[in-house]
Amino acid sequence: MPKKKTRLDRFSDLTWDDIEGWAGGKIVSRGKTYQRQGRVSDLAVTDDESLIAWVDGTERYATKVVMDEDGVPDSICTCPYELDCKHGVAVVIEYLKRVENNRRVPKAKQDDGRLELLEDEDWDDEPDDESAISVDMRQDIEAFLKGKTKAQLIDLIHELAGQYPEMARDLSDSKQLISGNTKTLVTRLRKEIRDIGDEPGWQNYWKGEGYTPDYSGIRKKLDTLLEARHADEVLTLGRELVTTGIRQVEESHDEGETAMEVADCMPVIVKALNRSSLDAVDRLVWALDAVFEDQFEVCEAFAEYLHRRHSKSAWHTLADRLLVRLKGLKSTKGADDFSRNYERDRLSDWIIDALERAGRMEEIIPLCEAEAGKTGSFERLVKRLISAKRYEDANRWIQEGIRATEKKWPGIASNLRDKLREIRTRQKNWPAVAAMKVEEFVRRPSSQSFTDCKKASARVKAWPKVREHLLRYLEKGQFPWKQKGWPLPESGLDRPDANQRNRFPLVNDLIDIAIFEKKPDQVLRWYDQRPKSRFGWYGIDEDAIATAVETHAPDRAVAIWKNKGERLIAQVKPSAYQEAAKYLRKAAKVIRREKQQAEWESYLKALREQHARKRRLIEILDGLEGKPIVKKRR
Repeated sequence: MPKKKTRLDRFSDLTWDDIEGWAGGKIVSRGKTYQRQGRVSDLAVTDDESLIAWVDGTERYATKVVMDEDGVPDSICTCPYELDCKHGVAVVIEYLKRVENNRRVPKAKQDDGRLELLEDEDWDDEPDDESAISVDMRQDIEAFLKGKTKAQLIDLIHELAGQYPEMARDLSDSKQLISGNTKTLVTRLRKEIRDIGDEPGWQNYWKGEGYTPDYSGIRKKLDTLLEARHADEVLTLGRELVTTGIRQVEESHDEGETAMEVADCMPVIVKALNRSSLDAVDRLVWALDAVFEDQFEVCEAFAEYLHRRHSKSAWHTLADRLLVRLKGLKSTKGADDFSRNYERDRLSDWIIDALERAGRMEEIIPLCEAEAGKTGSFERLVKRLISAKRYEDANRWIQEGIRATEKKWPGIASNLRDKLREIRTRQKNWPAVAAMKVEEFVRRPSSQSFTDCKKASARVKAWPKVREHLLRYLEKGQFPWKQKGWPLPESGLDRPDANQRNRFPLVNDLIDIAIFEKKPDQVLRWYDQRPKSRFGWYGIDEDAIATAVETHAPDRAVAIWKNKGERLIAQVKPSAYQEAAKYLRKAAKVIRREKQQAEWESYLKALREQHARKRRLIEILDGLEGKPIVKKRR
């Protein structure tokens, strides 16, 4: 009878697919980087056969990973993410590397302080420094200090302050806070903010290198200053933090990690804003200016503050102030039309919000009318007119908006046509709705717009003829309404002109529709007619094609997926290898279903031999076969 596997045995059975299925590809990539950089320390196995370790990140975190009965890992950590984080992944990989190299992993002691940390249900997002000290150790320290005289304690503090400059600064800060002299502290904190914000964040995930600025110290000091009832000083520093942090985020290249660090400080500034000496209106203005300055979602805490309940009178005064600001708004030097319009629309959106909250509804549509011609914000105006059931006015502005934006901002013109269809739908003018859907299909053919035409034309029992005319348009380029027997009326809008860039037949669109209609023979017919120079490019969705024909023509589906995977592998990037694995996995599924396992194994062997030096790719190929990460020793 085979021996029942323990939880530790299940760790050794893990494949890369298992780990990525648990934590996700991005987190796994970062976890591997942490493990390679040697950030995992004091790894041990607990009595319940879980893994526990310290992992060095922004701070030192206690991390535990358990294995459930189904062989799926689950982690818990004292980092802000708490569950299934990169630290947990790093711990698993470190354990597997040790098993593979026959390196012993010790048993955790029953009084291991990390277990106590992880059992504490009252973590904050920032574990405090003393949490890494066990209860016994704290008791020993307390007994040691109680045996000292005042003079001895002072000497001890001087000695420790000399060894740990941060401690000396904290003691100095505490004295200044108690005495009420915060000028020096604020000056130093402003310098610290500027110093931290001086170097942009960056990450090179390929080499496992990078830098993320650590704002946790600033955050704690601001919080301490606030709790000492110096809200105005915190707000002054908050302005520095917003400006410096946003500039730093703009210059950083680290997938948003710097932005998260800066954003984590903002709730402290919001609390300071609430407790500051500013009046209600100035608080709203302060928060709004921070939101206006932010283009990276760093100041979301202030947007949330603005959406809280504030007095009607405060919104009334804010609306008047913003209207004055709008009137005096000057174009940004060197900015393009889009940037100028975005800035103006953003301001007027907040004016509208303030007017609504102040109960001044009658001023909103006139403001929208005045702004529509200046910024092209016709859609915002039309929405308001439709809500007020002023359909004739809405129709007039739609026509004017389409004429004004068709060439320069075609997306706005398209949205305005959608609004006219909304009006015709409310009026139940189904022939006009169907005609507009067809015109939109001609402008932008797709399986979705084809479906929209089907739904609208079915209401007037015209779909079979409409379908025939649409397909003929895609094949020959003849507009549907110019073909003999067209069943729909004019829409009331200008019909689209011929697109000179189109080359008929429109193969991509014919393939999409054949997929939508579940006609695999037509999918392959048009796929085989694709221009050879465009193979694999310009929107041909080979994955969707292979999926559509995998039952009808499995060999063709497998060939398409293999080819797509091989092209991705040729890019020589870990992210491309991961993408390639998705398609190779699909090919493997069909091959196994067709009982051609030997052919698949031969194919993978050839790939390994061809790319033997690409370590990350070999790991992924192992995952395709379900091979454990730990290579079994013979």
